[in-house]
Amino acid sequence: MASRKKQSFIAGALTSSAGIFISKALGLFYVVPFVAMATQENMGYYSAAYSLYDIILTISSAGIPFAIAAMVAKYSMKNDYKTVLLVRKLSMSLLLSTGFLMAVAVLMFAMPYAKFVSTQDASIEYITTLKNVISCLSLAIFLVPFLSAYRGYYQGLKDFKSYSLSQVLEQFTRVALLLILGALFVYVLQLDSIWAVYMGVISTGIAAVIAILYYFYHDTKNFKQIKLLAKQQTTPAVDKKAILKELIWFGTPCMLAAILGNSMNFVNMLFFQRQMTSISSNVSPEEASYIFGIMMTNVNKLTSIPQVLAIGFSTGIVPFLTVYLEKKDYVKLRKNILSALSTVTYIAAPLCFCLFALSDPIYYIMYGAKDLVLGSEILAYSSLYAFVSTISPITTNIMLSLRFRKKSLFYLLLGFISKFILFFIMMDLFGYTGAITSSVITCIFVICLNLSYVKKRYKVSYKPLLKVFISVCAGLISMNGVFVLLRLVNFTVIDYPQIIGVFQLAVYGIVGILVYFMTTAIFNTPQKIFNMSLVKMINKVKGK
Repeated sequence: MASRKKQSFIAGALTSSAGIFISKALGLFYVVPFVAMATQENMGYYSAAYSLYDIILTISSAGIPFAIAAMVAKYSMKNDYKTVLLVRKLSMSLLLSTGFLMAVAVLMFAMPYAKFVSTQDASIEYITTLKNVISCLSLAIFLVPFLSAYRGYYQGLKDFKSYSLSQVLEQFTRVALLLILGALFVYVLQLDSIWAVYMGVISTGIAAVIAILYYFYHDTKNFKQIKLLAKQQTTPAVDKKAILKELIWFGTPCMLAAILGNSMNFVNMLFFQRQMTSISSNVSPEEASYIFGIMMTNVNKLTSIPQVLAIGFSTGIVPFLTVYLEKKDYVKLRKNILSALSTVTYIAAPLCFCLFALSDPIYYIMYGAKDLVLGSEILAYSSLYAFVSTISPITTNIMLSLRFRKKSLFYLLLGFISKFILFFIMMDLFGYTGAITSSVITCIFVICLNLSYVKKRYKVSYKPLLKVFISVCAGLISMNGVFVLLRLVNFTVIDYPQIIGVFQLAVYGIVGILVYFMTTAIFNTPQKIFNMSLVKMINKVKGK
């Protein structure tokens, strides 16, 4: 029974991760044609606006929706479906109102925000254009919280499939509209390339509409079942005021955690361009914006691939830990915590290592030879951040699920303070890479605090995780050995046209992952993590 539960948790988390992974992969494909339409010079506008949206998206996805998932899981476990419906109704109303207020705030403060994040030497034209781009976000900011309410509700019911499908549909719609509308305005109507950026931001809002329509359709098949169960229930629902209080009491710390957890991006977004121009008189505002665009758009698109595990496993772990905590089943609770950390470490480590070891060819394949030295250097530095920023949110969500809200917020506040202080020190010492280094140190700091507190309160032993880490390191060393051998036989990627380089890079990836898997299998690591024999795993890959 325990192993079956473990499999169901891993399966749910991987299903969520798979959907987000596909949506991120779709996001990669649009970057090259989009940059060609918008031009790299205009990507600074897109990066500044999208960084703001990304923070709002994370907050709206991890605040009240986190509470919705936990409360739906809690009351459905008690077969109190009337209260489940009440949670859904109140949360959707609350998040629709929140989205409206945030959208109005964005429209009102777009110009002051644009002035603040711009360098002191920025022209009026630059600031006005940035303000217009940010204003285009208002539709997405209005709708995304409401969409997140749907996702939180079905997450609580452990319906991870619909969660994943909505992510894929939303991203597919966004990418398709971004390219079609951008091409229409820039190539057909012959308007300025900045219109590609406008369309890129507007398409985010339209994609949210499509994802909401998907949930309307999904409701026709699934919502009736819950309503029928609620109708058959003889006991009354929990008092509306008590549910609203619980929703806010549960959701507010989660929202604050999401805000503080995004402090690294927040600090980078607000101060990076100003700091770049202040530490070097040779860096112009345009150059600072250009570097910021590469870091926050080009490189972030790549580092976000392993980071999908953080979203997927955070999504998966909330309902399971909530149920085990309600049942006081601390054995399974500990097993699920270790299972989440072990699985994410095992999957994320080789992905992040590839970003480091193959930063030159990966950046070349994605963006060409232009800015290759700069882009690959940023990518190599960001690979470690990709790994620790995958682990850190999961440890935070474990803390929140176990109801250590005050401690979690305190640790995140310490992390924010350390990021803010280290940001300026590191950038003074190392330039733009200091922004990345300060984020890495902050993530490690928060991870250590969270894991230490969970160990103290629930007697979680991390010895199994240490064994996984040792085998992962052995696997990464083996991977690197394969990469060295491939370079010796002239698989250099960047010395060939991009189309040929794609196939060479695929060889690196396939052979490297196979060697990693076989090396770690010697330690019996994947067998323990996925709870199946090596033969069974191979048969599953073959489709048997």
